[in-house]
Amino acid sequence: MPIIDDYDGFLVDLDGVVWLGRDPIPGSPEALATMLAAGKEVVFVTNNPTKQPAAYAERLGELGVAVGPERIVTAGIVVARLAAKAAGPGGGALVLGREPLRELIAGEGLRLVDFEHPTEAAVVVVSGWREFNYDHLLASKRALDAGASLLATSHDPTMPMTGGEWPGTGAILAAVEVASGKVAEIAGKPEHHLFELALSRIPRAKRVAMIGDRLTSDIAGGNRSGLDTILVLSGTSGKAGSGGSEDPATAAVKPTLTVANLAALV
Repeated sequence: MPIIDDYDGFLVDLDGVVWLGRDPIPGSPEALATMLAAGKEVVFVTNNPTKQPAAYAERLGELGVAVGPERIVTAGIVVARLAAKAAGPGGGALVLGREPLRELIAGEGLRLVDFEHPTEAAVVVVSGWREFNYDHLLASKRALDAGASLLATSHDPTMPMTGGEWPGTGAILAAVEVASGKVAEIAGKPEHHLFELALSRIPRAKRVAMIGDRLTSDIAGGNRSGLDTILVLSGTSGKAGSGGSEDPATAAVKPTLTVANLAALV
Protein backbone atom coordinates (compact mmCIF):
# COMPACT_ATOMS: atom_id res chain seq x y z
CA MET A 1 0.00 0.00 0.00
CA PRO A 2 1.47 3.43 -0.90
CA ILE A 3 2.66 5.47 2.06
CA ILE A 4 0.42 8.38 1.05
CA ASP A 5 -2.61 6.26 1.93
CA ASP A 6 -1.74 6.67 5.62
CA TYR A 7 -2.48 10.42 5.48
CA ASP A 8 -5.10 12.80 4.17
CA GLY A 9 -2.89 15.89 4.21
CA PHE A 10 0.73 16.87 3.62
CA LEU A 11 2.91 19.90 4.21
CA VAL A 12 5.60 19.68 1.54
CA ASP A 13 8.88 21.61 1.44
CA LEU A 14 10.11 22.79 -1.96
CA ASP A 15 13.91 23.21 -2.10
CA GLY A 16 15.54 19.80 -1.85
CA VAL A 17 12.19 18.00 -2.03
CA VAL A 18 10.52 19.12 -5.27
CA TRP A 19 13.53 20.71 -6.96
CA LEU A 20 17.21 21.61 -6.63
CA GLY A 21 17.71 25.11 -7.96
CA ARG A 22 15.95 25.14 -11.34
CA ASP A 23 16.03 21.36 -11.76
CA PRO A 24 13.06 19.21 -10.66
CA ILE A 25 14.05 16.16 -8.64
CA PRO A 26 13.25 13.10 -10.76
CA GLY A 27 9.87 11.63 -9.88
CA SER A 28 8.82 14.45 -7.55
CA PRO A 29 6.36 16.27 -9.87
CA GLU A 30 4.71 12.97 -10.77
CA ALA A 31 4.45 11.97 -7.11
CA LEU A 32 2.78 15.29 -6.24
CA ALA A 33 0.36 14.94 -9.13
CA THR A 34 -0.54 11.48 -7.81
CA MET A 35 -1.15 12.87 -4.31
CA LEU A 36 -3.48 15.55 -5.65
CA ALA A 37 -5.31 13.12 -7.93
CA ALA A 38 -5.88 10.90 -4.87
CA GLY A 39 -7.61 13.79 -3.10
CA LYS A 40 -4.83 14.54 -0.63
CA GLU A 41 -4.78 18.04 0.88
CA VAL A 42 -1.36 19.54 0.09
CA VAL A 43 0.21 22.80 1.21
CA PHE A 44 3.72 23.71 0.10
CA VAL A 45 5.79 25.30 2.85
CA THR A 46 9.13 26.96 2.23
CA ASN A 47 11.60 29.09 4.15
CA ASN A 48 12.61 30.62 0.81
CA PRO A 49 10.84 33.99 0.28
CA THR A 50 12.45 34.83 -3.05
CA LYS A 51 9.15 34.43 -4.93
CA GLN A 52 5.56 35.40 -4.30
CA PRO A 53 3.14 32.49 -3.74
CA ALA A 54 1.63 33.01 -7.20
CA ALA A 55 5.06 32.61 -8.80
CA TYR A 56 5.68 29.37 -6.91
CA ALA A 57 2.24 28.10 -7.97
CA GLU A 58 3.05 28.96 -11.58
CA ARG A 59 6.35 27.09 -11.43
CA LEU A 60 4.65 24.04 -9.92
CA GLY A 61 2.02 24.23 -12.65
CA GLU A 62 4.76 24.13 -15.28
CA LEU A 63 5.83 20.82 -13.72
CA GLY A 64 2.30 19.43 -13.92
CA VAL A 65 1.37 20.15 -10.28
CA ALA A 66 -1.82 22.23 -10.36
CA VAL A 67 -2.28 24.24 -7.15
CA GLY A 68 -3.42 27.77 -6.39
CA PRO A 69 -1.29 30.37 -4.59
CA GLU A 70 -3.34 29.85 -1.41
CA ARG A 71 -1.64 26.46 -1.15
CA ILE A 72 1.81 28.07 -0.93
CA VAL A 73 2.97 29.32 2.48
CA THR A 74 6.37 31.02 2.59
CA ALA A 75 8.41 32.36 5.46
CA GLY A 76 8.11 35.70 3.67
CA ILE A 77 4.35 35.79 4.27
CA VAL A 78 4.87 34.98 7.93
CA VAL A 79 7.74 37.39 8.54
CA ALA A 80 5.77 40.23 6.91
CA ARG A 81 2.93 39.66 9.37
CA LEU A 82 5.32 39.51 12.30
CA ALA A 83 7.03 42.70 11.11
CA ALA A 84 3.71 44.53 10.91
CA LYS A 85 2.92 43.47 14.46
CA ALA A 86 6.34 44.54 15.74
CA ALA A 87 6.51 47.87 13.91
CA GLY A 88 2.88 48.96 14.05
CA PRO A 89 0.87 50.66 11.28
CA GLY A 90 3.13 52.66 8.97
CA GLY A 91 6.25 51.60 10.85
CA GLY A 92 9.60 51.53 9.11
CA ALA A 93 11.19 48.26 7.96
CA LEU A 94 14.79 47.76 6.86
CA VAL A 95 14.70 44.68 4.63
CA LEU A 96 17.70 42.55 3.74
CA GLY A 97 16.18 40.54 0.94
CA ARG A 98 14.91 40.46 -2.62
CA GLU A 99 12.02 42.42 -4.11
CA PRO A 100 9.28 39.80 -3.53
CA LEU A 101 9.97 39.93 0.21
CA ARG A 102 9.98 43.72 0.18
CA GLU A 103 6.61 43.65 -1.62
CA LEU A 104 5.12 41.34 1.00
CA ILE A 105 6.29 43.59 3.83
CA ALA A 106 5.07 46.76 2.13
CA GLY A 107 1.78 44.98 1.52
CA GLU A 108 1.31 44.69 5.28
CA GLY A 109 1.30 48.50 5.54
CA LEU A 110 4.93 49.05 6.50
CA ARG A 111 7.19 51.76 5.11
CA LEU A 112 10.38 50.47 3.50
CA VAL A 113 13.44 52.25 4.90
CA ASP A 114 16.53 52.72 2.72
CA PHE A 115 20.02 51.82 3.87
CA GLU A 116 21.06 55.49 4.11
CA HIS A 117 18.52 56.13 6.90
CA PRO A 118 18.55 52.95 9.00
CA THR A 119 17.59 54.54 12.30
CA GLU A 120 14.11 55.22 10.86
CA ALA A 121 13.42 51.47 11.00
CA ALA A 122 11.32 49.93 13.74
CA VAL A 123 12.17 46.45 12.50
CA VAL A 124 15.01 44.79 10.59
CA VAL A 125 14.05 41.77 8.45
CA VAL A 126 16.79 39.38 7.30
CA SER A 127 16.56 36.84 4.51
CA GLY A 128 18.86 35.10 2.04
CA TRP A 129 20.21 37.73 -0.33
CA ARG A 130 23.05 37.37 -2.81
CA GLU A 131 23.62 41.14 -2.90
CA PHE A 132 24.26 41.37 0.87
CA ASN A 133 27.39 43.39 1.68
CA TYR A 134 29.17 45.24 4.48
CA ASP A 135 27.13 48.42 4.01
CA HIS A 136 23.94 46.42 4.57
CA LEU A 137 25.46 44.87 7.69
CA LEU A 138 26.42 48.31 8.99
CA ALA A 139 22.96 49.74 8.34
CA SER A 140 21.37 46.78 10.12
CA LYS A 141 23.57 47.27 13.15
CA ARG A 142 22.73 50.97 13.31
CA ALA A 143 19.01 50.23 13.12
CA LEU A 144 19.23 47.57 15.82
CA ASP A 145 21.44 49.73 18.05
CA ALA A 146 18.72 52.41 17.79
CA GLY A 147 16.12 49.96 19.11
CA ALA A 148 14.68 48.17 16.06
CA SER A 149 13.42 44.60 16.45
CA LEU A 150 15.17 41.81 14.55
CA LEU A 151 13.25 39.23 12.50
CA ALA A 152 14.42 36.62 10.00
CA THR A 153 12.75 34.27 7.58
CA SER A 154 14.86 31.35 8.87
CA HIS A 155 18.20 30.41 10.31
CA ASP A 156 18.93 27.73 7.70
CA PRO A 157 22.69 28.02 7.15
CA THR A 158 22.53 26.68 3.59
CA MET A 159 20.10 25.91 0.79
CA PRO A 160 20.32 22.84 -1.47
CA MET A 161 21.26 23.57 -5.07
CA THR A 162 22.38 21.57 -8.08
CA GLY A 163 26.13 21.03 -7.70
CA GLY A 164 26.22 21.68 -3.96
CA GLU A 165 24.72 23.81 -1.23
CA TRP A 166 24.78 27.61 -1.25
CA PRO A 167 24.95 29.89 1.82
CA GLY A 168 21.47 30.52 3.18
CA THR A 169 19.66 33.05 5.34
CA GLY A 170 21.34 31.76 8.48
CA ALA A 171 24.77 32.73 7.19
CA ILE A 172 23.68 36.35 6.75
CA LEU A 173 21.69 36.35 9.97
CA ALA A 174 24.77 35.16 11.89
CA ALA A 175 26.67 38.26 10.80
CA VAL A 176 23.81 40.56 11.81
CA GLU A 177 23.34 38.88 15.19
CA VAL A 178 27.06 38.91 15.99
CA ALA A 179 27.44 42.56 14.95
CA SER A 180 24.39 43.76 16.88
CA GLY A 181 24.27 41.38 19.84
CA LYS A 182 20.57 40.81 19.06
CA VAL A 183 18.84 37.45 18.53
CA ALA A 184 16.23 37.26 15.79
CA GLU A 185 12.70 35.97 16.03
CA ILE A 186 12.38 33.33 13.30
CA ALA A 187 9.29 33.30 11.09
CA GLY A 188 9.88 30.06 9.19
CA LYS A 189 10.56 26.44 10.05
CA PRO A 190 11.22 25.05 12.63
CA GLU A 191 9.22 27.67 14.54
CA HIS A 192 5.48 27.33 14.99
CA HIS A 193 4.31 30.39 13.01
CA LEU A 194 4.60 28.87 9.55
CA PHE A 195 3.17 25.51 10.58
CA GLU A 196 0.11 27.12 12.14
CA LEU A 197 -0.62 29.16 9.03
CA ALA A 198 -0.11 26.18 6.72
CA LEU A 199 -2.39 23.90 8.75
CA SER A 200 -5.09 26.57 8.78
CA ARG A 201 -5.24 26.23 4.97
CA ILE A 202 -6.29 22.55 5.17
CA PRO A 203 -8.68 22.37 8.15
CA ARG A 204 -10.43 19.23 6.88
CA ALA A 205 -7.23 17.15 6.91
CA LYS A 206 -7.12 15.10 10.12
CA ARG A 207 -3.86 13.21 9.72
CA VAL A 208 -1.13 15.40 8.29
CA ALA A 209 2.54 14.65 7.64
CA MET A 210 5.38 17.11 7.10
CA ILE A 211 7.68 16.14 4.20
CA GLY A 212 11.08 17.81 4.12
CA ASP A 213 14.78 17.40 3.45
CA ARG A 214 16.26 19.25 6.44
CA LEU A 215 16.24 17.65 9.89
CA THR A 216 16.82 20.85 11.85
CA SER A 217 13.95 22.79 10.25
CA ASP A 218 11.41 20.63 8.39
CA ILE A 219 11.56 17.59 10.64
CA ALA A 220 12.23 19.36 13.94
CA GLY A 221 9.39 21.81 13.29
CA GLY A 222 6.99 19.09 12.21
CA ASN A 223 7.78 17.06 15.30
CA ARG A 224 7.17 20.08 17.56
CA SER A 225 3.84 20.70 15.82
CA GLY A 226 2.64 17.19 16.61
CA LEU A 227 2.82 15.96 13.01
CA ASP A 228 4.24 12.79 11.58
CA THR A 229 7.42 13.68 9.69
CA ILE A 230 8.88 12.21 6.53
CA LEU A 231 12.52 12.90 5.68
CA VAL A 232 13.49 12.68 2.00
CA LEU A 233 17.16 12.16 1.24
CA SER A 234 17.13 14.21 -1.96
CA GLY A 235 18.31 17.45 -0.34
CA THR A 236 20.26 18.69 2.67
CA SER A 237 20.03 15.75 5.08
CA GLY A 238 20.89 13.12 2.51
CA LYS A 239 24.48 12.30 3.32
CA ALA A 240 24.73 9.73 6.09
CA GLY A 241 28.20 9.68 7.56
CA SER A 242 28.77 13.40 7.06
CA GLY A 243 28.36 14.08 10.79
CA GLY A 244 26.62 17.00 12.45
CA SER A 245 22.98 17.90 13.01
CA GLU A 246 21.90 17.03 9.45
CA ASP A 247 23.34 13.49 9.36
CA PRO A 248 20.35 11.11 9.45
CA ALA A 249 22.49 8.42 11.03
CA THR A 250 23.59 10.40 14.08
CA ALA A 251 21.34 13.48 14.45
CA ALA A 252 19.25 13.92 17.59
CA VAL A 253 16.19 14.88 15.52
CA LYS A 254 14.43 11.79 14.17
CA PRO A 255 11.66 11.63 11.55
CA THR A 256 8.74 9.24 11.66
CA LEU A 257 9.88 7.83 8.32
CA THR A 258 12.86 8.24 5.96
CA VAL A 259 12.59 7.70 2.20
CA ALA A 260 14.87 8.34 -0.75
CA ASN A 261 12.59 10.91 -2.41
CA LEU A 262 8.98 11.91 -2.98
CA ALA A 263 8.48 9.19 -5.57
CA ALA A 264 8.98 6.56 -2.86
CA LEU A 265 5.75 7.73 -1.18
CA VAL A 266 3.53 6.72 -4.10
